Amino acid sequence: MGPFVVGFDTIGFYVPNTLEWLRNGASFWALMSLAPLIYILLMGLTSIGASIVILIKIMSPLLLGFLGLAVYFYAHKTLVWSSKKSLIIALFSTLYFVALRISWDMLRSELGLIFLFLTLIFLQKNGRTFRNGALLSLAMALVVFAHQLVAIIMFAIVIAAILSVSLSKKKIQLLKIIVCSAPAAFLFFTIIYINYFVYSSPIMGYSVNYSGGFGALASLSHADLVLNTLGFLAFCYLPLVPLLVFGARRFKSNIQLKAWIAWIFIPLLLVIISPNAFFIGGVLPYRWILLLTYPLAFYAVEGIGAIKWNWYKVGVGFILAILSVGFLVLPNSAALGYYYSFPTYVPKSMLQNTLQLSDCQDTVNALLWARNNMPINGYLLVHEAFYGWATLTLDSNRLIPYFFANPAEVANKLQESNPSNPLYLIWWVNGSGWYGQPTIPGPFSVVYSSGNIAIYKYSTST
Repeated sequence: MGPFVVGFDTIGFYVPNTLEWLRNGASFWALMSLAPLIYILLMGLTSIGASIVILIKIMSPLLLGFLGLAVYFYAHKTLVWSSKKSLIIALFSTLYFVALRISWDMLRSELGLIFLFLTLIFLQKNGRTFRNGALLSLAMALVVFAHQLVAIIMFAIVIAAILSVSLSKKKIQLLKIIVCSAPAAFLFFTIIYINYFVYSSPIMGYSVNYSGGFGALASLSHADLVLNTLGFLAFCYLPLVPLLVFGARRFKSNIQLKAWIAWIFIPLLLVIISPNAFFIGGVLPYRWILLLTYPLAFYAVEGIGAIKWNWYKVGVGFILAILSVGFLVLPNSAALGYYYSFPTYVPKSMLQNTLQLSDCQDTVNALLWARNNMPINGYLLVHEAFYGWATLTLDSNRLIPYFFANPAEVANKLQESNPSNPLYLIWWVNGSGWYGQPTIPGPFSVVYSSGNIAIYKYSTST
C-alpha cells in the first residue's frame, strides 16, 4: 500500500475521529460509549507527535502478530498442544482470509480478541492464586474496554464456565469466577447504559440507520435476509468444511470454544426465526459470522492432523493458500472471482481502504488542489469514503460531510440557506464512481482532475 493505510474503518473512522477529538476535545461519555481502548492508544501516541497514518500502518500488523501470539499461548498452555501444533493454529487463525479481513480494518475487534484469549488462559487456571485472579479480572476489563461484541462472547464463555462449575458443586471456584468477573460486568453495563440512556442510541453503539452498501440490507425481505446471512456463512467457511468434519470427531471437549460457537449461532438463528432480530442492537449478522473464524480454526487444525491422506491435505492446503495469498497481494481490479460474492462484507482485495490503491495518490492530489485553490469561504462536500482523507489535508470546519446521501440534494439545501458560499465536491470522474454512484448529477462541473479522482464545483447554471 506504499504510504497509504489499509482498511475502510482505519481511514473512514479511526483517522478522522482521532484527529477531531485531539483538535476539539472529546466528551468523556461519548468516548466511553465506544469501548475506547484503541482510541485512547491512538490519541495518546498522536498527541506526542506521531503521524496518525504511520501509527495505524504500524499498529495493524502488530495487532495481528500479538493476536497470533495470544492464540499460540492459549493452545499451548490451555489446550496443552505441542509447540508445533500451537504454531500451526497461530498461523491458521491469522492468515485464513476471514481472519485477514478482520485485520483489514477491525482493529478494535482484534485488540479485544487478544485480551479475550488471555482471559481464557487465566480463566482455565480458575483464580488459583490472588495474582491469577487479579490478572483475570484485568484481562476481562480490557476486553470490555476494547470491543463490545467480543465482550459479549467473553461473558457467554464465562457463563458457561459458571454453569459447569455449579454442576460440579465447586463453590469456592464458583465464587472466585464471579468475583473476578464483577468489575468487567459492571463496566460493560455502564457502557450499555451510556449508549442506551445517555445517548438514546441503540444498544452496542451501532446505529440502525445503515448507510452505503449496508443500507440495502435494511430493505431486504426476511427471506432474502436469511439467504444473505446463510450465504455469507457458507462463503466464509465452506473451504474449511472438509477439515471441520474431521476435526469435530477428534477435538477434545472444550467448554470455552463450544460456548463461543454456540453463542454466535444464537443471533444467527434469531435472524432466521424473526425478521426483527436483524435490528436488535443494530448489530449486523456478518459481524458475528466473522468472529466465528477463531474457534473454528482450532477444529480445522485438529482436522489437519486427523486426515491421513497426504494428497487430500495438499489439495485443501493449496485452496486455502490461494484464497489467502490472492486476498493479500492481488489488486482490486484483478481480484479472485471468489471475492466478488460479498464485497459489502469482505473487500475484493486487501489492497484498498475506502478507495482502491490506484486511486489513493490521485485523491491526495485532488485534496491538495482543493486546499490551495478553494476560495476562503468555500466548502468541500465529502462522502464518507473521502472524509477521513480530507481531514488529513483540510481544516474540518471547511468540510461538509454528507455520508451516503445525495450530494446534489445536500448542495441545493445549503445554497438555499447561504448562496454566497461556493461549494465543491470530491468524487470519481464520471463513469468510474464507487458506492452505487458512478456519475455525479447535473449541478456539478469538473474544475480539476487527477486520474480517476476529480474536484467538482456546484453551479445552479450547470
